[in-house]
Amino acid sequence: MVNLPIEYSDKPVTPFGGMSLMKRFVDQIGIEEYLSSLDLPQPGSNRGYDPADIVTSFWLSIWTGASRYIHCDWLRY
Repeated sequence: MVNLPIEYSDKPVTPFGGMSLMKRFVDQIGIEEYLSSLDLPQPGSNRGYDPADIVTSFWLSIWTGASRYIHCDWLRY
């Protein structure tokens, strides 16, 4: 990941402005490696998603303010 500088500004920001910090945090503590080491159920088709990606996406949606499961829908894109 690119090491972006963190600066403060008077400009309005999007609700996703802190995602780079969250990505750094997730990478630094090794969540993805830990989830990959668990015995999570694997998808049954070649179009299935990696269970570690699903869990990480769900956590990120909660951290960014999702209060309902349907709010996680934007992560699909």
